[in-house]
Amino acid sequence: EVDVVVAPCRGFQPAEATLGEYVNQVLPVVIFAISEAELSSSDENELREIKQKFSLPIFFFKVPESGIELISPPKTDNKKSSLYSQLMDLEYLSSNHCSCGVPGPSGDAQSMLVEQFEKLRLLSTFSRQVLQKHLVEAATSLNELHCRCLNIFINQAFDMQRDLQITPKRLEYTRKKENELYESLMNIANRKQEEMKDMIIETLSSMKEELLEDAANMEFKDIIIPENGEPVSSKDIKCCIRQIQELIISRLNQAVANKLISSVDYLRESFVGTLERCLKSLEESWEVSVHPARSLEKSKDVSVHITSNYLKQVWWLKWLSRIILIIIQRITWVSPPAITSDWKRKVAQDAIESLSASKLAKSICSQFRTRLNSSHEAFAASLRQVSM
Repeated sequence: EVDVVVAPCRGFQPAEATLGEYVNQVLPVVIFAISEAELSSSDENELREIKQKFSLPIFFFKVPESGIELISPPKTDNKKSSLYSQLMDLEYLSSNHCSCGVPGPSGDAQSMLVEQFEKLRLLSTFSRQVLQKHLVEAATSLNELHCRCLNIFINQAFDMQRDLQITPKRLEYTRKKENELYESLMNIANRKQEEMKDMIIETLSSMKEELLEDAANMEFKDIIIPENGEPVSSKDIKCCIRQIQELIISRLNQAVANKLISSVDYLRESFVGTLERCLKSLEESWEVSVHPARSLEKSKDVSVHITSNYLKQVWWLKWLSRIILIIIQRITWVSPPAITSDWKRKVAQDAIESLSASKLAKSICSQFRTRLNSSHEAFAASLRQVSM
């Protein structure tokens, strides 16, 4: 299975271009035939290009002149030919390596010069050395790949063994931190109801005038208000009241929620920050340990993310707006008046005054405890699932 490729003449295509078409598809054994006693400038340029682009060993063969006996008489001295000197200058041949077919010191294939026709048989030795060179390179690459794979498997084995020892301790530490957070938040919910009531009263008092002014100046959506002050329908009145209530609810909800969160803000670093770091560490551990069998362990990996979501739910106070809305909606309205700024201000004032700070604080604490218990139980269930 050998193909012999004769490069076209230089005027048609350079030899390095011909070689470039084959070098990545076959194992090339390059023979450079020389018909003159010395290399021409074109020969030298061509060999420089080949050396620069491919760095391949080449078998140089001096073609005997026509009419000359094929068997050359033995040389009587050791004087090197000018052809040999030129190839030395081009760094194809080396002074510490003979051109007799003996492998170089490193066992690598070396370029060879044959100037006697009867030594053409050395082409077989040269070809064997070139193929041996390719075989060694392939074996070296496979060995390096094998070593890298073994290192990966060994490191994975050590990492998995370490995770088997450390992960239970991390889970226990995480469970302990979550219990501390749960107990601290529950104590806050039990003892801070009165403080919460005072805070709500203070918030309502500080925002009252601003809320009344905003309500008086608000523009209703999807309702046409007569400009002459005529009364509007009962349906439109209810829609106006609802929009005023929504304004008050959204503003109060944001203000009260921000103060509630800030009142327990110190827990973020002492408990929540530590707990989140534990969860992140566990997530990374599972990501590494379950990846080789991810399809079998996917439920464990997902449960860690669920655990993180339950932690975040502790801080959500979306239900605060629902509590305020329930209290405000107890107001009933009769005899629909005309829609004026004074009327809008009066609706807003009645809505604010209808809010009971005590009931609001009690509802918030009750809802907080309910949500806290739910999150705590879900968190514990997720940790148990991860431990399996």
